[in-house]
Amino acid sequence: MEGRLLRFNATKMLLRHMGDLPVVANLGPTTDELWHAGHRDRNFYTYGSMGLCSSIALGIALSTDEKVVSLDGDGSLLMNMGTIGTIGREKPGNLIVIVWDNEQWAQTGNQPSHTAYETDLEQVAHGCGIAQTATVDNEEELQLVFLQALEEDGPWFIVAKIEEDEYLPVAPIEPEMTVYRFRKSFGA
Repeated sequence: MEGRLLRFNATKMLLRHMGDLPVVANLGPTTDELWHAGHRDRNFYTYGSMGLCSSIALGIALSTDEKVVSLDGDGSLLMNMGTIGTIGREKPGNLIVIVWDNEQWAQTGNQPSHTAYETDLEQVAHGCGIAQTATVDNEEELQLVFLQALEEDGPWFIVAKIEEDEYLPVAPIEPEMTVYRFRKSFGA
């Protein structure tokens, strides 16, 4: 498992461990890769919602007792850093935020993001009152921390330093059906 951390491989590994837990995926390749790794009713795909993945996951976590996983991106999270502060204030013990950090805004032309310079999102999370944090750069470390997060109260904030790989085909997502399926999976 050592070596490059690729988002798609890591996503498949996370799905194997999370069972039927609800997961919210950032737009673009994160959503596409989650769909290809294992489309299911408990996947919430956030097409067109740049910067809102962890905010949506926070809202879900506050309304259920189940663990909720957010698969966010560094660029999107940097666009809405207030969500980190809100997570730190609300402290939902059932929220696990995983930040795929490729140190760029890949969706808008691969410009370096703030994390390519001095911004350390784990330290930001810590500064916002999130005690359970980690930064990982390989699949083995990610798996160990994720398994711990599944067993222990959070909130958890895990920065996964990834390398970009070739993009998978765009998933055939319909936002209205995503909301319908996801809500129905909670028995509502």
